[in-house]
Amino acid sequence: MSLFEWFGLKRGDSRRRAAEARELAGDLAGAVELYLDAGMPDDAARVLLLRADAERSVEKRIAFCASAFRTAESPELKRAALGRKALLAFDLVRARGASAMRSEVLAVARELEAAGELERAADAYALVGDTESETRVLAAAGAIDRLEERLRASMTAERDQRELGATLRKIADLDRMAERREALAVAEAWAGGGRGGEQVADALRAIRARLLSGPVLSIELGGAVVRCALGDEVTIGRGEATIVVASRAVSRTHARIRRGPSGIEVEDLGTRNGTTLAGARLTAPLPVGRGVQILLGGEVPCAIAPGIGQGCVVDVAGERFTAPLGELPVGPWRLRLDWAGASVFVALKTPPGAPPPFLGDYQLAPSVELCAGDAIAASRGGTPVFRVLAAGQASPTRRDGGGEGGPA
Repeated sequence: MSLFEWFGLKRGDSRRRAAEARELAGDLAGAVELYLDAGMPDDAARVLLLRADAERSVEKRIAFCASAFRTAESPELKRAALGRKALLAFDLVRARGASAMRSEVLAVARELEAAGELERAADAYALVGDTESETRVLAAAGAIDRLEERLRASMTAERDQRELGATLRKIADLDRMAERREALAVAEAWAGGGRGGEQVADALRAIRARLLSGPVLSIELGGAVVRCALGDEVTIGRGEATIVVASRAVSRTHARIRRGPSGIEVEDLGTRNGTTLAGARLTAPLPVGRGVQILLGGEVPCAIAPGIGQGCVVDVAGERFTAPLGELPVGPWRLRLDWAGASVFVALKTPPGAPPPFLGDYQLAPSVELCAGDAIAASRGGTPVFRVLAAGQASPTRRDGGGEGGPA
């Protein structure tokens, strides 16, 4: 051994002893520097891991483990430092839940895999839905039970996804063919099965938002907007009524129009302010005949006249309503209210022998449920015979805007 080598050995030995003394005294930061000066990176990495253990902050513990990984030369020590860093980081991103970025979770998963923490790496891959990597590391870990469970879950998820896709397609097809009652039943059956699926819930909400429940709706027919009041009878009032009138003089359900033995008749429903004809209060059903002018609550004028077919036209509070008092003829088809339990639909009916209606490219069934925006034609892709207007599109016909009558 040369003189220079002997002095170098003595110098390194003294630094090692100084580093050990610092470590025993609790000066871990100083010990790391002296171990590095003494050419002992593995001891420096070991002390860095001790510093990580002493920290309360998870972020600082991760930083010390990362520093130990970079400092160590021993493959075993580097792997241990990387494993501790990755486990801490995994706990951190898992606690952050949905706010954790996919790239962060994948980086942690790869570090766990590199450190030999294969089952935890599988958990990390599962967090981001990387089934292929999850299965691969479980196989490498020999975790047969978990691998079989994962494969079963994967098969179940794939089956559920296929069934979800088929259900969404069926709902969309039924909606396009105006079979909304069946579309709602399919969506509600899926949701009622506890199977989740926000897409089905979204489809259900979208149909319900457009679905018509009557009894009042507006249609565009022959270039004009027709305000329709559907039902076998029509009530007028300021509350629970077919036609709602904003007047305190009018009762919540004030008057009723329906077909009686002698034809269309109107009657007061025992209201406080009454209904008058030429100043005389109505005490019994009044035949409409060729038309009547009455006063509701002594304040609101109302004109009722025969319409086309067996219905009538009602002019009240500045609005005109076509009241079919049954089915409303629209072209060769009929509109009416359909009840199904607590639900009410505006149904389009095709009488026997009548040509089928079309919605876009779809030929419709003999009975379908209408939504706002539906344009019904007599041929595939043809000009609409009538169009159902959304509430914001409806422009009520003023009383002075046209003559008597209704849709043909």
